[in-house]
Amino acid sequence: MEKSSDIAQTLHDESLMKLAIKGESWAFEQLYDRYAPKLLKYVYRFTDEKSQAEDFIQETFLKLLEKPQAFDTERKFSTWIYTVAGNVCRNQLRNAGRRKLLNEQILFETNHGEMQSRIDVKQLKEKLQTAFNTLNQKEQEVFVLRFELELSMKEISEIVGIPEGSVKSCLFYLLKKLAPHLKEFRYE
Repeated sequence: MEKSSDIAQTLHDESLMKLAIKGESWAFEQLYDRYAPKLLKYVYRFTDEKSQAEDFIQETFLKLLEKPQAFDTERKFSTWIYTVAGNVCRNQLRNAGRRKLLNEQILFETNHGEMQSRIDVKQLKEKLQTAFNTLNQKEQEVFVLRFELELSMKEISEIVGIPEGSVKSCLFYLLKKLAPHLKEFRYE
């Protein structure tokens, strides 16, 4: 199959992965272009160092390049690559003796002009970060996957390795934990 950027852009991730398994390097490059920026945002949550996050992304794609057949072509590629990236991060941080997880400030943007003028955004970010730090590792990961990356419950379930119902329950309880920390910022 001859590479064509038009063709490559119309192919689904799973189709590109099947081609990458067959040795089509352009298909791998297309997957890298699609996912590296998204994964960087996800992986950056594991560390506060951009260069380290970039290294984790490179290692994730290196694993993919070395063993493309590890991908089950019946699964969704996006869920699988996020799972691999998360595992790379956890393993690297564990091996380095680092247990910091998701300590970057969570950016909060609002489209409510009136609310924005009344709230000290810096203070909100600080409060949100403090509240975020009260969550356990799994809650922080679920929070990022849902609210930062806007993944579906099913995708989060597959990435984190817990049932969908548990993801929903986790989100309910983590939001309940965050609410008291942020009550002064409630918009009425």
